[in-house]
Amino acid sequence: MNSPETRIKILHVISDLRRGGRERQLSILITNSPDNLEHHVITFHSTKFNYLDEYNIKNIYLVNGKKINRLKEIYRLLKTGDFDIIHTWGNSETIYSYLPGLLTGTPLLNGSIRHGIVSRKFSQYFRMFILHLSKNVLANSRAGLKANKLKHGFVLYNGIEEKFYNTNPDSKTAIRAKLFSSNIKVPVLISVANLVPYKDYFSILSALKLINEDKLDFFYVILGSGPLKELIQEKINEYKLDEKIKLVGNTTNVNEYLNSADIFIHSSKGEGCSNAILEAMAAGLPVIASDTGGTSEIVKPQYGLLFGYKNVNQLYEKIKFLLSNMDKVKQMGNLAQDEVKNNFSTQVMINNYYRILTKILNGAK
Repeated sequence: MNSPETRIKILHVISDLRRGGRERQLSILITNSPDNLEHHVITFHSTKFNYLDEYNIKNIYLVNGKKINRLKEIYRLLKTGDFDIIHTWGNSETIYSYLPGLLTGTPLLNGSIRHGIVSRKFSQYFRMFILHLSKNVLANSRAGLKANKLKHGFVLYNGIEEKFYNTNPDSKTAIRAKLFSSNIKVPVLISVANLVPYKDYFSILSALKLINEDKLDFFYVILGSGPLKELIQEKINEYKLDEKIKLVGNTTNVNEYLNSADIFIHSSKGEGCSNAILEAMAAGLPVIASDTGGTSEIVKPQYGLLFGYKNVNQLYEKIKFLLSNMDKVKQMGNLAQDEVKNNFSTQVMINNYYRILTKILNGAK
C-alpha cells in the first residue's frame, strides 16, 4: 500500500485481545498499517491466550478497576492525545466512549457489528439502539448492517495474512507427518471454530456419521476449544468416529493444520466476514459452509458449497460430492486462493480502512 498523505491517529477501544475474529482484525490492521496510520489501543481486561505474543502491538493501555475509570481514562486520552478518531469494537466499548467523544469533539466509529445474526434478545435491541444513535457505523459484512436494520454504514471485510497462503501444496504429506502420529493418506477435512453452541459441530458430526456409513474415507480435524468439548467428544464416541476425528484444541499454528487439509467445513448460526473461512480459502481449500449471515458474500459457487443451517442431509450431500470428486477439490481450492489474494488481502483491507477513515474525517470538518 502506498503511504497515505494524511496522518491519522486512532484510539481503538476493545474489551481485550483474546484470540477471536474482531481481535485478529484489529491486530492485523495495527501490524500491517503504514506509518501514517498511528494506532493506540485501550483494553479493559488482560487474557492469557491472546494476540500480544503473535503480533507486535504497542501503545496498549489497560484500564482496570471501577467502570467509571474506563470512561475517565478514555476522556483523558482523547483530551491529551490529539486523536483524530476513536474506533470502538463492541457495544459496551461504544457506550464508554460515546460521551468522551462528544465532549472532546472526536469522531466515533462504532465497529460493534461482527455477525449477521438476527436476534430478538434485549442485548440485540439495545446494541441496535446504540448503532442507530451512532453517526458512523462499521460492519464486516453487508448482512451485519441488514440484521441491525441500518440503511447507512461502512463495510470492511477482513484481510488475510500471507502466512495462510499455501504456496507449496506438495508439502502436504510432510506437514501431515509432522502434525499427526501417523501419515494420513485419506482426504482431510478441517474446521476452525470455538466449541460453542452457535458453531454447529453436531450437524457436522451427524453428516460424517452418514459419510462413514457410506464407506467413504476421511480424517476430520477440529481446531478450537470451548464449553461443548465433552459433549462433542461423547457424540464422536457414540458415532464410533473416534479414530477418524482429532480434537486439537487451541493452537497458534492454524496455518499448518490448514495446509495439511483438503476441504474446509464451517457450520455456524451466523457470521459476518469469517476469518476462518477466508484463511481456509487462502490455504487453497474449497469451503462447505452454512448459508447464514455474510457467508454468501465471500463464498461463491466457483470454490464453495453452501447448505442450510442444521440441514444435515444437505451437508452430507455436499461433503459426499467433494469426497467423490477430489480433482474438483483441487480446482476449487485454487480458485478460492485466488479470490483471497485479489479481494481479501491485508493490503486491500488497509486501503479500504484508510478510505473509510478519510471519508469520516472529511465529513466531520
